[in-house]
Amino acid sequence: MKNRLFFILTIIVFQSIGFAQSISKPKMIFVPKGSFMMGDNSIDNAKPQHKVTLTNDFYISKYEISNKEYADILNYALSKGYLDLKALQDSNKAVAKGANNGYKYQDVSDEHSQIMFKDGKFIPHPGKENYPVLEVTWYGAAFYCNMLSEIEGLTPLYNLDNWSCQVYGKTGYRLPTEAEWEYSAKYNDNRKYPWGNQDWDSSYANFGNKLPDPSLVVSTPQGMYSPKGDSKLGISDLAGNASEWCNDWFNDYTPQEHVDPIGPPPSLFVYLPFFKEYQPLRVVRGGCYLYDPDFRKGMPPPFIIDSVIHKEAINNSFRSFDYKKLSRQVTGFRVVKTVANKNTKPAFTPQEK
Repeated sequence: MKNRLFFILTIIVFQSIGFAQSISKPKMIFVPKGSFMMGDNSIDNAKPQHKVTLTNDFYISKYEISNKEYADILNYALSKGYLDLKALQDSNKAVAKGANNGYKYQDVSDEHSQIMFKDGKFIPHPGKENYPVLEVTWYGAAFYCNMLSEIEGLTPLYNLDNWSCQVYGKTGYRLPTEAEWEYSAKYNDNRKYPWGNQDWDSSYANFGNKLPDPSLVVSTPQGMYSPKGDSKLGISDLAGNASEWCNDWFNDYTPQEHVDPIGPPPSLFVYLPFFKEYQPLRVVRGGCYLYDPDFRKGMPPPFIIDSVIHKEAINNSFRSFDYKKLSRQVTGFRVVKTVANKNTKPAFTPQEK
């Protein structure tokens, strides 16, 4: 009996090692520390403009995280027992959920998802491997970061019990702070769009689509608008394609200068009749492939998607928001890797209320 148990455990260990070695990892772009003017006084939700200084270099993923990259992480997590297998076994309601915390990470069964769970593993839909992952919650994006840190032997930065995050002070992966996201887009010249100050047209970014059929997804693969639509640092799809989760809770700006801001505590709550509860908001940036000011017009929260209804959403300063528990057909994410040194001051986002 002991030998059999040892044999089974050995197989599990080698499976985990095999997954870790075969995982597709995001290409990262170096972003040097610096100062910039955050916000825009001509945009209601982006004022007042204020100076922000980031005292730490960091890396940000060149592309939005793809279906292949996310599916690889889910397979690794499944091999480690981090996912709720029962939640995946119902083919009509298959959801990637945490085994211990019960939070939804990615809605595999949704018609807009481009990842399937088949024969005991996660597989991107054929031809959609390099498209941005969609139908991923904020929790699912944070979970991805933790798994990537674990695979590289780094300290996971998110506490999966209360979802606080060690933003600074440890080396690891996390979602970009709102300031890091905007700095990566503007860098050192306060540009209006990632590619510069030229107004958008269809050669710069995947944006402006109206869909005759709500089941359609018209995202585009990584790098399709490179290099023309890239930022000065060579980062792709900061505008359009998938809107992107950030680490911060959403609330109004304050006018004073900020150094290494990590955002406010969860303090702006919206009542969602569908859930019969109040929920705080998380920051979403960059707009998406869909633009329709009449999208689900007249419907209550959470059915309207903020990043869909604003033409200005692809402006580097524009701030969208969404509800942490929801996965959307237009929302994905990219990651940041922080590298701590002896001078890095620890900083933590507050846990959920």
